[in-house]
Amino acid sequence: MDMPASGNNKTAAPALKSDTELEFPHALLISASAGSGKTYTLAQRYVQFLLSENIPGHNLENILAVTFTNNAAKEMKTRILEWLKELALNPDSPKMNETLQLVNISRPEAQKKATALVESIIDNYSDFHVQTIDSFMTRVMTASVNELDLPLNPEITMAYNDLIELALYSMFSHLGHDANLKINIDTFLNILPEKGAYPWNPVLRIRDHFAAFLNEEGKTKGGILSDNSGAPGKAREKLWVDILKSCGELKKQIKPELMKGSLAAAIENKDINAFISNYNFENWLLNGQKKSRKTGEFPITPETKKDLEYLSELVRQLLMADALSWFHPYTFIYSRFKAELERVKRGKTDIIHINDVNKKLSTYINANVAPDIYLKLGERINHYLIDEFQDTNKLQWDNFKPLIEESLAGAGSLFMVGDIKQAIFMFRNADYKIMRDLLTYAEGKKDHCDNLELASVGGRLELVNLPVNYRSGGKILEYVNAVFKHDLKNRKELIGEDITELTSYEQAPRKERAAAGFVRTISLEADNITEDQVERAELLKIIESARKRYPLNEIAILAAKNKRIKPVVEWLTAANIPVASLSSLDIRERRVTAELLALLKFLETPADDSAFVAFITGEIFGKAAGVARTELLEFIFQAHTGHKSQVTSHKLQGISTSCQNILYTQFKDHPKYSGYWDQYFDELFRKTGYLPLYELCALIYSKFGLFKNFPDEAAFLSKFLNIVSKAQTDGITGVRDFLDFAEGDDETRGAAFSIILPDYLDAARIMTFHKAKGLGFSVVINLIYEDRDADDSMYFDETPEGIKVYKITKSAAAQLPVLGRIYNNKKTDESVQNLNLLYVIETRAKEELYNLVIRKKRKEPSKTVKSTDLFDNYQSSEKVATTFSESTTTVKKVADTFLKPLEPEPVYSANYDIATAIPTLNAYAGAKEGELCHDILARIVTSHKSDTSSDSTLSTLHSTLSSLYAACAASYPIRFNEAKIIKTLFAFLTMPEVKPWFEPKEGRVIKTEAEFADKTGNISRVDRLIIDKDTVTIIDFKTGAEATEKYAKQLKRYLALAAEIYKLPAKGVIAYVDLRKIIDIRA
Repeated sequence: MDMPASGNNKTAAPALKSDTELEFPHALLISASAGSGKTYTLAQRYVQFLLSENIPGHNLENILAVTFTNNAAKEMKTRILEWLKELALNPDSPKMNETLQLVNISRPEAQKKATALVESIIDNYSDFHVQTIDSFMTRVMTASVNELDLPLNPEITMAYNDLIELALYSMFSHLGHDANLKINIDTFLNILPEKGAYPWNPVLRIRDHFAAFLNEEGKTKGGILSDNSGAPGKAREKLWVDILKSCGELKKQIKPELMKGSLAAAIENKDINAFISNYNFENWLLNGQKKSRKTGEFPITPETKKDLEYLSELVRQLLMADALSWFHPYTFIYSRFKAELERVKRGKTDIIHINDVNKKLSTYINANVAPDIYLKLGERINHYLIDEFQDTNKLQWDNFKPLIEESLAGAGSLFMVGDIKQAIFMFRNADYKIMRDLLTYAEGKKDHCDNLELASVGGRLELVNLPVNYRSGGKILEYVNAVFKHDLKNRKELIGEDITELTSYEQAPRKERAAAGFVRTISLEADNITEDQVERAELLKIIESARKRYPLNEIAILAAKNKRIKPVVEWLTAANIPVASLSSLDIRERRVTAELLALLKFLETPADDSAFVAFITGEIFGKAAGVARTELLEFIFQAHTGHKSQVTSHKLQGISTSCQNILYTQFKDHPKYSGYWDQYFDELFRKTGYLPLYELCALIYSKFGLFKNFPDEAAFLSKFLNIVSKAQTDGITGVRDFLDFAEGDDETRGAAFSIILPDYLDAARIMTFHKAKGLGFSVVINLIYEDRDADDSMYFDETPEGIKVYKITKSAAAQLPVLGRIYNNKKTDESVQNLNLLYVIETRAKEELYNLVIRKKRKEPSKTVKSTDLFDNYQSSEKVATTFSESTTTVKKVADTFLKPLEPEPVYSANYDIATAIPTLNAYAGAKEGELCHDILARIVTSHKSDTSSDSTLSTLHSTLSSLYAACAASYPIRFNEAKIIKTLFAFLTMPEVKPWFEPKEGRVIKTEAEFADKTGNISRVDRLIIDKDTVTIIDFKTGAEATEKYAKQLKRYLALAAEIYKLPAKGVIAYVDLRKIIDIRA
């Protein structure tokens, strides 16, 4: 976002009122346009509140500013601190003049306060509440874990992919011993074929549909509904029978040549889906070409026409039944999946999806008064500032509302700033209709605001528009206004109702920039938009011209999708134009990183010839060994054909055994390449599976000299090691697990494998339209493709009971008003998002804007109006002849000031005894068995009756252990010996010394997996804590070999801490479960 300029000591009139004019409570909505200084105005408001003594409750911890991305929150913090810093260091600055217009304070006092505030923010940074809205909700959740029944420190994830996979795997793994589940799945599989072609792997489709269900549930408080009676499906089948009967009668009345061929075939084959997709309500069963040109009627009798109209009514009923029943197979098992998903999330990892945070808080916040929330947070929030308000989703807003309304009921305030024309994140559940409602109310076009209670402010919602664009030149704004306020306005089939004011906004450039800017739009046509690459030459020509006037990092190429970005990166690279794309900043897209992953894949699975080939023919091996790629390719070819290699003169024999046919064995045994195997691969091959993951990667870096051979890839290589280190910390310790993690394509993985682009990097920027929001560049080149709209027949309708899932086609929507409303609502949202996206990309340029519009070549104009029709060939006045004078060596000098990374040093030497030092598979299984025993014991609080007891009110110990085993064991990656574990635990729990630990007593409190902190904040967790009236007992359960001396030291620390906390004598016990041995420990 570009900041308003107030140079030459001329102070621009602020959009905000001064502190002497403000009355509290106060609600303000700022409606802005691109480049008008939304974030700047928010920072201005924040500083005003901090400095003014006329603002009630204005301490640092009483002000909350929220936005929607971490980068935006970081930028906002930076701006606030820079503003205060400028006031503190330069009392005569333009910002000081602006500030003094807003705050009734003297210049020296403002400087003094700003200095103190900078120091206060640094000293109390945790009170500096400028964060994402999700971060704030997570704060509330964390402070209320007891009320919400949540773990103390859950892992919050943005992606459902892994959770869905785990839950489905866990659910299907119970098929063998869960009769009800088996019935449900059998029913699902039986009704699935009724919906068209049977999917060869239903799990893939289940996964995709369930992901869509979960995403939709993340928007609202409701859940997906399922009619387990199957009534719509039964109605569908009955209607189909009636329709076939009616069609049979009609065929007797209609001449065969009048029938539409595809419908006749569908009736003959009894293909319901083909019938629905081909039926036309205007022509019924008939071929439209057989209508009379004069009358527009078919040559049929009135009775036949009446029967056809009756058939259409049956088809309408069929469409409704089809819409309701299409996704029934999935909704039928969805509730069982959701239960399994919750169990997986509450397993050993305690994962919570970001949508769960808002859903769990929704009921809690709305049921509890705001003071209780503030009590949990330990501070009161009086003033709320919300950036990018158009991106708020409904659930987030519903959670915020009670807190905001409580603030407005006192002397608080609400500040909202947004641009409804830039609402482009509906796919992330953003709901622009919230801002639309508040705008309509503030403009006086409605009497009641549906989304905010304003009685406490006398119904006043102040509205301020920001009319000046501080980013773009006047010529660019003239073009943008012409496209949206004229061309789009006159194309009602595109815009419909102008919900986001794309055709009615007001915005002007700064006076001194009125004649600045250049625009050119080039329309191109291609037979095949993807393969013809008609835009390539024009794009390169534009960049070569622009780089003479501007540095490369001020040139941006924007495209709608990542698939359009990748070829552009290749074109620029081939033309020797440095390029940095957000996709190329995903280190997995880098060639060197891809080769590292290929090597790890080969080491994990040596039989994977493709992974071995990818590595030895790559740059890492080529630079280290000095072997030509062409020579290796010939070796590979000869190895697979069994012929004599002309390069090596070595007979590569087609040996019959599968082991010798594996490529790496032929490489290892080859007289020319065996030395390379010994030097580079042998040690890695032997130690894979034994060395920790990070140490293995460090050994790879060392052997192949990666930092030395690839200095330009140092940032990516360092990032890769950091990812490996963090993954190992998070429990991803094996090569296979890491490869699975690296191959994920969700948002969480994308963030993990991405690096931040340094500002000094002299390279053209390439990014998607969405990523460009909020950014500005001197030169912007938009690649606008005439792509087909996604074909998605899944529609949702929120009702008071929950969310209904429909399959809706265009023809069904046209015939049935209920479906038409749902269909049109979704299409309206999609249209709003697509048109807003065009506005966003057209307003990124400061000096020069280029649009390359790539259309499908047609013999006749398309009957469907598309958004690309807004762009015709155009050129504004000639570009201002400027030359970029900054030396490109400046960038290099900046980059060279950074230290070169050091090669990672492996901890283990070549003589390291792997066999004795690294745990074996049996040891790993034993450790996991011990963890399982701990889990089960942690869930047993008080004792159970003996298996021979006649008291039917108590469950037996044996049945309890069986139930707990079933609940706990499923979350582990290996299969245990159930009988053995239950027998071991039963024998342990029935020991005379152990029974008292599980007996209830008057005044006794038993805690399992109890956590407490010492004076320095270190957290300790004990297996079992028993607090009696006169003593405290800590029991530490152990499995495996005795190591009493080692365990006793730790237990004694726990005992000292427990004695200090509870002011009672403390005693400890080390209990070896499988050995049935008890060791008493005294503090």
